[in-house]
Order: sequence, then C-alpha cells, then structure tokens
Amino acid sequence: MPLPPISESLMPDQAAPTPVDPRSGYLLAALLAGAALILRQALTPVLGNDLPYLLSLLAITTSAVIAGERPALLATLLSAAGINFLVTQPRFRFTLVLSLSESVGLLLFLLVGIGISWLGGKHLATLQQARAGAQALREREAQLRALTDNLPGAMTYQAERLPGGTTRFLYVSGSVQRLLGVSPAQVYSDSGELYGLILPEYLPAVLEAEERAVRLGTTFEIEVPMRLADGNRRWMHLASSLRRLPNGRELWDGVAFNVTERREAQEALQALNTALEERVAERTEQLVRSNQELEQFAYVASHDLKAPLRTITSFLQLLERRYGDQLDERATTYIQHVVEAAARMNLLIDDLLAYARLGRERKVGRVEPEKVLQDVLNNLHSLIEERGARVEAGLLPPVQTDETQLRQVLQNLVGNGLKFQPPDRVPEVQVRAERQGDRVRFAVQDNGIGIEPEYHERIFGVFQRLHTRSQYAGSGVGLAIVKRIVEEDGGHIELHSIPTEGTTFFFTLPAADGPTS
Repeated sequence: MPLPPISESLMPDQAAPTPVDPRSGYLLAALLAGAALILRQALTPVLGNDLPYLLSLLAITTSAVIAGERPALLATLLSAAGINFLVTQPRFRFTLVLSLSESVGLLLFLLVGIGISWLGGKHLATLQQARAGAQALREREAQLRALTDNLPGAMTYQAERLPGGTTRFLYVSGSVQRLLGVSPAQVYSDSGELYGLILPEYLPAVLEAEERAVRLGTTFEIEVPMRLADGNRRWMHLASSLRRLPNGRELWDGVAFNVTERREAQEALQALNTALEERVAERTEQLVRSNQELEQFAYVASHDLKAPLRTITSFLQLLERRYGDQLDERATTYIQHVVEAAARMNLLIDDLLAYARLGRERKVGRVEPEKVLQDVLNNLHSLIEERGARVEAGLLPPVQTDETQLRQVLQNLVGNGLKFQPPDRVPEVQVRAERQGDRVRFAVQDNGIGIEPEYHERIFGVFQRLHTRSQYAGSGVGLAIVKRIVEEDGGHIELHSIPTEGTTFFFTLPAADGPTS
C-alpha cells in the first residue's frame, strides 16, 4: 500500500486543541480556579489540606493547556488569593500575617503554579505551531496534487525499489487514469498494472536501463510503447532519478510524458523518407538506363550517319573531277558549298560521337597534367605558329582522372583561347593549377574577345554558338564536352570574363593522392 500523505502522519496536529479567544481564556481560568477552591473548601474537612491542594494545581494546568500561559497565571493568582481568603485563619478575610509554614506553602504554590503556567503555555504554543505547519503541509500537498493530476500529457510518480529488484509504487498522479486507463489505486495494489502495459519486447530494455542507472548513479530515461485496454498504442517517455534515504530505502522520483504524436510523426517521416529513397533509386535507375540508351543511340546514329555522308562527299568530288570542265562556274561553286557543308556535318558527327563516348570505358588513374598539356601544345603547334601565340604554364599537380579526357579538356580550352581572338591581337594563354584539399583547381586564362555575362551558362550547352561559322569555325560541342568530363569526376567548372579583354575558365579535378596534410 502507498505511504500516507505527510500531513496525515503528524500526530501533534491531531492532538492540538483549537485556540480559544483571549478573553474567553481568562474567563475560563477564573472559573476553573473558582471551581477548584469551592471543591477544595468542601473536601478539606473530609480529606485534609493535601489532596484538595491538587485541585487548584489541576485548574492551573488545565488553564495553561487550553488557554495558554497568561490565563494560567491568572488562575495561579486567583487560587493563591482564594487560599488566603478561604483557608488561612482567620477565614473569609484576607490577611498578610502568615506563619512560616503558611508562607513557605504559599510561596511553593506560587512557584509551582508559575512553572506549570510557563510549561503549559509553551506546550500549547508548540501544539498550535504544529497544527499550523500541518495545515500548511496539507495545503501545499493539495496544490502539488492538483498540479500533477492536471499536467497535460504527463504523469508523475514515486516508486520504492524493494530488496530483490522489485518495485512498489508509493505515489502516482491522478493523470495516469487519463493517460493510460488505469487508476492510482490499481497501480498501488499491483505495480504490474502499469508495467504490464509496456509491450513485452521492450521490457528487457526497460530493466536494463534501470539496472544501468542504479549501477552508474545516472538518470533513468527511456521511451517505450504501451498497449492500452482499448487496443491503442501510446508512446511514453519515462525519466526518473534514484534517491537513497538515510535508512537505506531507495526511491525513484520520476515523470512520464506522452510522446505519441512525436513518435508517430517520426515514424511517418521515416516511412516517407524510405518511400522517397525507393522512388529516387528507381528513378535514378531509369535515368541511368535512359542515358545509356541515349548514349548508345547517339553513338550508333552518328556512326551510321557518316556512311551516307562519305558517299555524298565522294560522289561530289568524283563529279567535280570527271565533269569539272563541263560545268560552269556557278555549278562548281555549288559543288564546293555542298562539300564544305558535308565537311562541317562530318565535324559535327565526330563531336557528337566524342560526346556520346564520354560515359563509356573511362580509364581513371594518376595523370600528370604537364605531360598532357605538352601533347596538347604539340597538336596545336601549327595554330600557335600561325598566330604567333604565347602559351605559358605553371606547375600542375597530378590528378586522378582519365588521361584522354583531360587532353580533351585542355585541347578545347587552350584551343578556344587561341581561336577566339580579335584579328589584330597576339593570342596569350596561361595555364595554372593549385592544390585545394583533395582537389586541384585549374585556371586557363586568355586575352581573347571575352564572353558577355548573359551567355556564361548557355555556352556549355550542346551545339551552342555565339558567333557565325564565317567568324569562328567550330561545332559548338567543345565546352559541352569539357563540362561533362569535369562533372564526371565530381568537379565543377565556371568562368570569369571581361568582354574584349579575355576569359578565365576555372575547373576542379580530384587530386591524385587524396587530401593534403
């Protein structure tokens, strides 16, 4: 059974008399003293002087206990005066001339009366203070019970850990009925009424958490689902701390919060995340498959387009050689236009094939960019010599990528820097790189015609051109290839450009040996 409330265990409160009004106390003391003197006067002839003396002391004691110290002193004085008036010879008149024995007796009576008045008054004050304290405790307990019983979504409890590891609940707030459907009385009589609500598969975790808290002296805290009588499940967050009393008893003071809404929201969010992950994985697989099919289609289509294109070009050239002397100048011009268009188409197909091959058979390994750049400059030697261009390069740290694709990146960026130049300007291209953590950041800078800001994103699209073919040759695929290669390696490409002054392309690739120290 639970321990009784503190206020019910205070015996002084139950024994404390109700305080009387001060005037009533003095009247009561006078009446008691008078009654004792009358009884004494009546009993003295029969019993002598000794026993009736006790009647006056009893009146003084009763006055002290009921009315307090001052009324008891009044009773003492009235009793002494009554003794002088009624008992001392001559009787029925006051006399100040007393024998030695009478004086001593009167003095002792006064001292005993004063002592009884003082002790009785103190006892009464103590009892009244105890009564007031008990009343304050009852009010405080009622406040705390009202607070704990009306906590929204929570309950408080106190349990005693008994020898053998069993638990007995000493207090459970009334909100347990609202939260879990069991009454405090049921929990007091059998702790299993509360523990039995916990889903069986969670009980070992609860016992383990409790033993760990006892062993380490830490707070016991756990979240468990409870099955209610109506079949619904409710998640509760249990938290309590162990308190050891001087007599060796172990008490758990705790609180339990209803966290069902939060847990259900977490479960719903987890289910949604799982569903989204499955859909993303499925969609990603579809996209990968579509990209592979698209790459295969582009590769096959581009390859198949070259055959009829070669046939057209061959027959036009054959027509020009065999029948050129029979054609007028206009016909010859038409044939040249068709041949040039076929050559441009062939270049476009080659670039499309290169773009389609980017996702196929990449060979990633350690690559020395300085060696790759030298190969690029050898390929561009004729253009460099023709334009009188200057190409400078700093130290280029090794990277982890496909060597052929890095050659494509540098060939496109350096080649563009040489190609897109004003007619009267000597091209200058600088290639730099620096280590940044686990990446290498490259910069390819030229002094060419520059790019307007509104075209900084557009130029990386397939077949995107900003100039006519008569101004600058090309297919418009080069930068699209560069962007895709860089992003295949998890890198990023961007540019900074000032129109008419030049452009700098920045891109990142993985470093060959991981992060620097």
